[in-house]
Amino acid sequence: MGETDAATAKPGTDDRIRPIVHLKGERPPAPDWFNWAIEAPSEEGFVEVAGARIRFSAWGRRGLPGLLFVHGGRAHRNWWRPFAPFFADRRRVAALDLSGMGDSDWRERYTMDCVIDELFAVIEGAGLNDGGGRPMVVGHSFGGWMTLAAVERSGEQLAGAVVIDSPISKPDPDEGYTIMRRREDKADPPSFSRVYGSVEEPVSRFRFLPNQPCEQHYLVDYIAREGLTDRPKCGGEGWAWKFDPRHGANFEIHFERDLFLAARCPLAFLYGKRSAFAQGEGFDAQKAALRGRAPFITMPAVHHHLMMEEPIAFITMLRTLLATWPIRVGA
Repeated sequence: MGETDAATAKPGTDDRIRPIVHLKGERPPAPDWFNWAIEAPSEEGFVEVAGARIRFSAWGRRGLPGLLFVHGGRAHRNWWRPFAPFFADRRRVAALDLSGMGDSDWRERYTMDCVIDELFAVIEGAGLNDGGGRPMVVGHSFGGWMTLAAVERSGEQLAGAVVIDSPISKPDPDEGYTIMRRREDKADPPSFSRVYGSVEEPVSRFRFLPNQPCEQHYLVDYIAREGLTDRPKCGGEGWAWKFDPRHGANFEIHFERDLFLAARCPLAFLYGKRSAFAQGEGFDAQKAALRGRAPFITMPAVHHHLMMEEPIAFITMLRTLLATWPIRVGA
């Protein structure tokens, strides 16, 4: 999941889970690898899906094997900008803003099918299948759910799918998986975001969802700033988070079948050892179902947003996975 602030966090949350509050909005120093990555040239574009413009960034030469990164809830495509260029030497890489997040348009209603349409439209628009082969998709958290949904509907169009720390419940043998239900029986969500008088205030208040620590302050600062706009869609003057606060109110994620036993393309899973989602009945059932069927990697000493805690290890791990999997036999 992505960013949040005091307007959406649970009351009484300790300030210690705001990783950069002590910086008071000042930019922290960053290592050379990070500066190289965010300064790497990218192609900026959009596709139109069901009346909404879906923004994307792309790196690497067209004609190379395709790779699409999908961000988590309330996040944006620039969560992947520090990482994507490290894959562009061998792949045509893209990252998108899902509708209702980042710089993409908001919708009156969000559906799983529409998000899947967005993924495949960006694959086409960014040229991820220009080389004649099928692309891979990597999704984190909510983006992992959307990746699995794309596999369920049209997995035969993908070379593989990597799911990063998405919470998966134990499936009902007759009903499949219901991950998120519509909130029709609850109060309407807020239709506006808080507007701040300066960019420093929301940056310093940034927190992860779920809450977790992160010592890579330059990464936290970067994704916080990229998640803000000085042109709030709800009106007013100042700075506001880009995501649509209504997203999820009428959104339902349901998988009709057991994807782990009948996937339409190869699957791989990455989890943080300290993530709340790497434990419990659903996680145990998932590991048992995948044993011998798919790579299942648990990264030690990290939480849900594992790429933000150990960025170099994450890059190395994912590069290695994509270079050696899926296993191909013969020509």
